[in-house]
Amino acid sequence: MTTIPEEGPAVEVRLAVVEAQIAAVQEGQRQIISRLDAIENANDARSDSINSRIDGLNGRVDRLFYTILALGIAAIGTMIALDKVF
Repeated sequence: MTTIPEEGPAVEVRLAVVEAQIAAVQEGQRQIISRLDAIENANDARSDSINSRIDGLNGRVDRLFYTILALGIAAIGTMIALDKVF
């Protein structure tokens, strides 16, 4: 393919425009990836916070369960002791 001498500068200008557009698209991609990374980090931090709260709640439920269990055993023991006394 041969080019006419006048086409050379026009082709170079179009090539420069395409290169500039490609650079703009790549910069946009970098910004999108950066924003997605920030969102992922925020979600991870939020998830860690929620998991911490759930762990704390599980600990409270465990303590409540064992307290109720101990009170039940103590009540049964008291009823047995009272039965033997009376």
